[in-house]
Amino acid sequence: MTRTIMSVVGLIIATSVASLVQAAGDEDVFELQPEIHHVFKEAEKMPPAAFSKLFALITLSPWLILIGGWLQLGYTPGKVISELTSGSTVRTVYISSFLASLVGLEYLFYLYWTQLNLFQTLTYLGGLSIVTFFTGQRALSSIQTARLKK
Repeated sequence: MTRTIMSVVGLIIATSVASLVQAAGDEDVFELQPEIHHVFKEAEKMPPAAFSKLFALITLSPWLILIGGWLQLGYTPGKVISELTSGSTVRTVYISSFLASLVGLEYLFYLYWTQLNLFQTLTYLGGLSIVTFFTGQRALSSIQTARLKK
């Protein structure tokens, strides 16, 4: 019984495939086709300059808040520089390299907005974030060591 059903199903499939092959050969694929006219999308409008400046200010606001907080606590640039140079040279190098890596991250974000694509940015971010992590860990542990000595 199943053998006859299988042979009937096979016969139906074979005839349908044969009819499809025959139908595909009926049309002329080399005849002249109509011309394709492309309609390109309009260029996107740029936001107003004031709007862009507002979001640039929002992006830079964490730095402004940090500097404002330091000034509120009494940390002036001269006091910070004297504090950096008063400790050991190793501590000064750790803290300076950590701050330089933070500035490097900000510069990388600037480059992302101006000329890099996402994949290039992520590649650089991967390496720079490792450097920032280790220099930050060393800088904070050296500051803690100096505070515990006092």
